[in-house]
Formats: sequence, C-alpha cells, structure tokens
Amino acid sequence: MNVSRRLESFAGVVSGRHLVLRMEDIRWLTGFTGSTAQLLVNADSGESWLLVDGRYVERATEELRFAQSTTVVQPVVGGALLDEVLQKLVGSSSIGVDAAHLTAAHMDTLCTKFSVEKVVSPCDDLRRVKDDDEIAAISLAASIADAALQQVVADGLCGHTEKQVRVQLDYLMKLAGADDVGFDTIVATGIHGARPHHEPTDMVIEDGHGVIIDMGALVNGYRSDMTRTIKVGAVSGEYERMWATVREAQNAGVAAVREGVVGSEVDAAVCAIFEREGVRHEYPHGTGHGVGLYIHEPPIFSSRCTAVLGNNEVVTVEPGLYRGGVGGVRIEDLVVVTGNTCRILTLTPKDLTCPRSPQTI
Repeated sequence: MNVSRRLESFAGVVSGRHLVLRMEDIRWLTGFTGSTAQLLVNADSGESWLLVDGRYVERATEELRFAQSTTVVQPVVGGALLDEVLQKLVGSSSIGVDAAHLTAAHMDTLCTKFSVEKVVSPCDDLRRVKDDDEIAAISLAASIADAALQQVVADGLCGHTEKQVRVQLDYLMKLAGADDVGFDTIVATGIHGARPHHEPTDMVIEDGHGVIIDMGALVNGYRSDMTRTIKVGAVSGEYERMWATVREAQNAGVAAVREGVVGSEVDAAVCAIFEREGVRHEYPHGTGHGVGLYIHEPPIFSSRCTAVLGNNEVVTVEPGLYRGGVGGVRIEDLVVVTGNTCRILTLTPKDLTCPRSPQTI
C-alpha cells in the first residue's frame, strides 16, 4: 500500500487546502483505520495533517508509520476543539470541502470560521482503479463468502427461515476471518424474491422455492459482493425459464466487461437478452457497480453510464428478474478488469440446487 502516491494523486487534481471527511477516503489516503478523523491536505505545498482526538493518537501514529505515510498526525487534545486546531492550520486561507460529505450544520459551522469553497472530491474517481493489495483483499473477501454460501447450501436450506440462513452465513464469514459482513446479507425465499432488496424475515424456505442470497465479506476495509439464486427441490417451469434467462443475461454482461468499454455497453448487453424475451419491464435496477472500500462505488452500470472501464477496476455484474406472486432471480459476480477481458472473483457455481428435505444448520 503506497498511500504517499495516492496522496500525491489527490494533490495533483485539487488546489489549495482541502478538507477530507469521509473515513473511507481518509483510510485510502493515509492508512488510518479509526472511526473518526479529519484530513487536511495542502495541495500547493504537498503537506497534510490527520486530525485525531486523544483516543486515536497512538493508533494513528503507528498506522501511518506502517503505511509509510508522509501525513503528520495532529492531536486534538487538552480540551481543544477540532475546529480551533483546524483554524490554526488553515489560517486566513480558504478551504475546499465536498458538501456531499458533511451535514448542513457542520457546513454552517465551517463557514463561520473559514472561507469555504464547495468542491467535488476526486476520491471516488481516484479509487476506481485498484492496486495489487486492494485486489488481494477483495479476492480474499470473495473467497470467504464463497465458502460460507457453499457450506450453508450443502447443509440444506429447506425448513429454515430467511433469518436463520442469514445468521449462519454471517457467522461463517466471520469465523473464517472476515472483519465483518460487507453489507446486510439478503435472503429472500419464494415470493419475497420479487423484492430486490428484501430484508430477511421468519418466512420458512420450502420445497419449490427459489432463494436469492446476496452477500459479501469485509476484509481489511474492502468488500466483496455476490448473489446466487438457489433452487430448492423442484421449481416451476415458469421459474426455470426466469432463471435461465437471467443466467444468459449475466453471461452476456460479464463477457462485455473489459478495459475501454463504456459502462452503458455492459448494461446494454444484459438488457438485450431481457428485451428479446419480453421481460425487460421486470428488471428495475442497474446492471452493476464498482466495489472497494464502499459496497457501491462508481461506475454505476446503467443506460446513462458514460464511465470508461480501466484495467484493475473491480465491478459487479448483477442482472435480475422480479415477478410479483412468483419470486425473483438474481445472479451476481464480482470481476476485476484485466485488459480485453475480466477475471471472476466470486467462484461459487451458478447452478446451485438444494435438497428438499430439511436439515439442521
């Protein structure tokens, strides 16, 4: 992890003094993993200061040293207020802040102390292309999620509730070394599958259900994202056709991912399959998104996406069909762009099925 190079990239696209407030951005730029801090960057001089309170001074010093960061740890201790310390560093200069990264009340406070310039942070764009360490962390998170899902499906889903399956998946990911789940795990069985972001309930998984499981792990701050739709016992012919259509569309979307492709082209490859089958109206969300320190990062694949994919970007491809009274199907892979193709990081088989007889998780 070369955070000094990242900070140089940041300073190269902003000017003057810039206040960074999102903790994920601060982690990426400095190596600090705590839960609260502010980062002041002077792009003109190349200097930067990490403002932390007394709870984090030792941790920040050690983590920045380990990351070989050139940022100076600036303690906010002895009853001092953070804004007072910040004011001493900024002086009479103006300060750039992304208004999307703070509350209106915080912005009002800053404006009473500084000449504030509202800017758009470049961090989202800068973080799109991942380095080897980032890809390794995401790959490990993906493999942890793979193992957890395959174990739970092998043990049997039928007879268990959505909540029980979610708890077991989350437990196995943490047991295998994940720091946490990458996001709230989705388990949607039967007709609940028609809700793309269903929250697990006490509904019992039964024979004939399709079960959407959308899950990921968190490793060293980086997240994975995978969805599989498991067929429990014998599903209806209608559902089989939905599943096969989504599988074909997902294949087409993955095949479209490569360096230099425009995001809308990936979405178009998926939608062409759904339009051919007359089910485009049952596909209400985008085709995918970037993944990293956030579970949803740019680019967001849709018909309006103008982003051009670069080598080593990590993105999802996740088409789905949702039919009220029947259920839903979604299949999602996490892939890394590798030149004129992509490498799939989520390796759980797509055609998972599950025995109809209840088994103990």
